[in-house]
Amino acid sequence: MNEEILTYNTQCSEEILRKINQSEFKRLWKNNLKKNTKNLYWGITFMMAGVIAMLLKNYIFAAFFIGFSLATISSYFNYLSQYKQYKKVFSEKLERKISNLKINSKDVIWEFTPFHFSFKNYESEYKFIWQEVTYCILDDQYLYITASDLMNFILDKDNIDEITLNKTITYLEDKSKFKEI
Repeated sequence: MNEEILTYNTQCSEEILRKINQSEFKRLWKNNLKKNTKNLYWGITFMMAGVIAMLLKNYIFAAFFIGFSLATISSYFNYLSQYKQYKKVFSEKLERKISNLKINSKDVIWEFTPFHFSFKNYESEYKFIWQEVTYCILDDQYLYITASDLMNFILDKDNIDEITLNKTITYLEDKSKFKEI
């Protein structure tokens, strides 16, 4: 690979910021909600087992199954309540980000060098050596870059041309762990 420095700007707009953040929120919660729905099914199954045990006059097993069922179903509704709270907090934070973006509208600067990856927007500036960039995930719409297991950077493919995207992917394949989903 040619060890050139790849630097480019991407547009930062309300629409792009909203789309990226909402997509990331849905992606993160998708598996969690699916697992939580399984809790409801288990709760219903154990409730039916408890009712059957009660009809068979085996009250100890009936109490066990019904108790486990109630605990599982209450866990389901508790988790659903937490999800709604997180979604509300997420929406509030996103609206604050969007209002800050309108005030401080600047492009996002991406830089890939042989020694580091850097990202700069109106809020902050980050620079990571390549050993800190743990993985990149490419899906249909976005390129995810994770650094230091703490920071996620999301690049919307519609924001850059095909040649620059290919150069970016080549850089990430050579310098970091790459995972496709």
